[in-house]
Amino acid sequence: MTSSDGVVRPGGGASSPTGSIYDIGYRGYDGPRLGRRHAVAALFRHSLRSVFGIGRPARAKILPLVCLAIPALIATVVVGMTALAARVGAGEIGLLPGHAELVGVVSAFPTILVAAQAPELLGRDVRYRVLTLYFSRALLRVDYALSRLAALATAVAVVLLLPQVILSVGAILLTPDVSGALGRELAYWPAILGSTLVNAFVPAALALALASLIVRRAYATAAIFGVFIIPGIVAAIIVALDLGSASRQIVLLDIGAVLDGANAWFFGISATNETLAKTDVPTWEALVAAIVAGAGAAAVLVQRYRTVAA
Repeated sequence: MTSSDGVVRPGGGASSPTGSIYDIGYRGYDGPRLGRRHAVAALFRHSLRSVFGIGRPARAKILPLVCLAIPALIATVVVGMTALAARVGAGEIGLLPGHAELVGVVSAFPTILVAAQAPELLGRDVRYRVLTLYFSRALLRVDYALSRLAALATAVAVVLLLPQVILSVGAILLTPDVSGALGRELAYWPAILGSTLVNAFVPAALALALASLIVRRAYATAAIFGVFIIPGIVAAIIVALDLGSASRQIVLLDIGAVLDGANAWFFGISATNETLAKTDVPTWEALVAAIVAGAGAAAVLVQRYRTVAA
């Protein structure tokens, strides 16, 4: 409708105005650009927090807390029983695990942690199609894969190292000769760190490689458990049947056996895994097999994210 002064008013048909343009003073970002290194560090921190459920609902914190608390509790019980035995004059209790044996005692918890958290780290980004946001800036595809791997391996290392620290602190505090106990405990730590590195990196790499190939979380978790459990069962059957060279070859496919062999190599002891102990596979060969498995899984993970659609 047109008024007597010639101005078009709303409701006047096709010539009615449909919008307005406002000058909101938009300015481009002129602050510091932190670059690739900062992006990698930020993704690592976010991934590590996610593994332990930090910043997520309470139910997401239950499993990581269990995987942290039970190994720590086992080490605390060992220290307590050692203190009690010393107090009653019973001397050392031979059945209690030391630093070398403790890795095998708590080995189930790293497996549970990676099986539950690896699909969580990778699956949501693919399902919700947010990889484009990661790769649109300084972060490279290989950076994304390796940051996730480093975070999960670090989380597993924390699970493995916490009980070792408790054992060392307990051994030092329970001994009148503190300086002598400190020297003895420090002598263990090169082997502890080497064993932890292998036992953290290999499960994390295998779990993430499988999770990168299987988007559905439940299927990925089942596949990860299968890789850690089924080869061990098959290896035990073949070794029990005494099939000669087949026993030696199949035992190197058992992740649990080769990780136990790697741990034995670092501490200079015999393997505690029964299947590995029944074969003539040396511990150094188990260590090499573990490293090859971890490196191969890491390569699969990196290659997957070089080609995955963002």
